[in-house]
Amino acid sequence: EMERKTRWVATSLDGTEDSRQMGFGLVASDNGEDLPFSFKYNGKISKDFLKGWKISKSRKKLDSNRTEHTITYTDPQTALEVNCVAIEYHDFPTVEWIVYFENTSSEKTPILSEIKALDISLESPEKNEKVYLHHHTGDTCSADSYQPHKSEMIPQKSIRISPCAGRPTNGAFPYFNLELNHRGVIVVVGWPGQWYSEFTNQQDKGIHVCAGQELTNFRLLPGEKVRTPLVVLQFWQGDYIRSQNIWRKWMLTHN
Repeated sequence: EMERKTRWVATSLDGTEDSRQMGFGLVASDNGEDLPFSFKYNGKISKDFLKGWKISKSRKKLDSNRTEHTITYTDPQTALEVNCVAIEYHDFPTVEWIVYFENTSSEKTPILSEIKALDISLESPEKNEKVYLHHHTGDTCSADSYQPHKSEMIPQKSIRISPCAGRPTNGAFPYFNLELNHRGVIVVVGWPGQWYSEFTNQQDKGIHVCAGQELTNFRLLPGEKVRTPLVVLQFWQGDYIRSQNIWRKWMLTHN
């Protein structure tokens, strides 16, 4: 699981690995350069234009257990700056990131929309292999609040989860665990406001996972800066219960 995390970072943040050989890391993404996020700008999908933007990548060691990876894209026409700032943990199989959008020009930007803080395709299940999504009801002010669920992911079907009326844990909870045979990924979405998460079993095209805040559709005025929800991935091998205990240990250690 530590190797899987390291190779995921190399593919999605550093651009130094072939994602097709990951093994429940990533398969080839639809969002361009295997980036873990996507968005629309002026009605166009980011995968179609980011290659034409100025790009810079850097990494900084924060301490013995954390490295910060930064990817910056700048639009040469409108000066919109997109920053993905990620933290790789070296003592856990965990990585987290936030995407920032900043208008560095003196004019308002075109419309930003459909911002997905998380947009990845995980490994394709093996033939006849079942995929399960562990999730929770959230808070309903009733006896079944935070009830756990284990939903089988039917091929070519999606499971979309979001809370009610902008209250971030009302009826849904943004902590998920994707389970295959003796391996998986915990997926967690920062929960300000009306978040959503969607999981699709695309079989040979992988398990597509996307998340963000619903109904994003806005311009940025000069100098304005916004951020996406924080996203966390934790890779695991072996037992599902063990994966939850590793998550708890990471949470206590670093948060």
